[in-house]
Amino acid sequence: MFILLLLAALLLSVCFVLNKVYEGKAGTTLKAGFFYNCLLGLFASVFFFALNGFKFEITPFSVLMSALLTVLVVSYTLIGFKILSSGGISIYSIFLMSGGMTVPYIVGLLFLDEEFKLIRTLGLAVLIFAVALSNLREGEKKVDIKKLLMCIAVFLLNGCVSVVSKLHQIEAVHTTVSTEAFVMLSGIAKFFIAGAAFLVIAYMEIRRAKGEKLYFAGGEPSENAETLGFKSLINKKVLASLLPVIVLAALVDGVSYYLQLVGAANLPASVLYPAVTGASMIFSVILDFVIFKVKPSKYVIISACLCFIGTLMFL
Repeated sequence: MFILLLLAALLLSVCFVLNKVYEGKAGTTLKAGFFYNCLLGLFASVFFFALNGFKFEITPFSVLMSALLTVLVVSYTLIGFKILSSGGISIYSIFLMSGGMTVPYIVGLLFLDEEFKLIRTLGLAVLIFAVALSNLREGEKKVDIKKLLMCIAVFLLNGCVSVVSKLHQIEAVHTTVSTEAFVMLSGIAKFFIAGAAFLVIAYMEIRRAKGEKLYFAGGEPSENAETLGFKSLINKKVLASLLPVIVLAALVDGVSYYLQLVGAANLPASVLYPAVTGASMIFSVILDFVIFKVKPSKYVIISACLCFIGTLMFL
């Protein structure tokens, strides 16, 4: 089981790499992010529909949980773009990853009757410290209260994503679909919700470009409507370079999530999510160096070593 979790963490790190490749091609705008997530959900749902033997499973509870998952992800994505727009990359990463570990750990102990072990609690502290250390930068501006509140929201929302996934896998009262079908339903929900957000943003940009009094992101109307709306992403040249990245990311991300769901059905939440997060940080540092030739700073090297120690404390 732990080998599967390490594989899930490795695939999650590969997905981070593909995200970075996509951002290099399409940019980091909110519209580009929702376009990516929309197609990510579409291709993931197709992959897992095929993996499930082309059987379409559906239950009210699973539909509700998959929709809730997507709303949580879209919500912290929206807040994340607002934080990142003001240069809060480090603190955003700290709260995002820490929330994904801490919230399910606490929920597992308090509400799911999972066993408390001191070594795992210490391991969680080591991992959180490692996340903070890896994002340490000299000369970074002090975070204001508004940004701090947004980061706390990201912390809770990402943590709730892990909790909802766990609850679906251990549900014993309501009828649920298979793990493959749940990944498919989550992809469908992501396709529709992220797609709707993309269409709204594109529409607002087109209206703004034409000089109408609708300003989604503020500023003056653009004189070049051709670079806004759908045309900045949906054209043959752009799609030809983006689609292979998105298709591969959908497969990698879907399989990683599938393996995490399998783990959620068999392992305590207080073990699963901290271990996956810690291992994915280690793999991310390695892949960043191997693929993008990014030399890790001393803080990143130390944090990677701490992640290795912290992850072992959960195994």
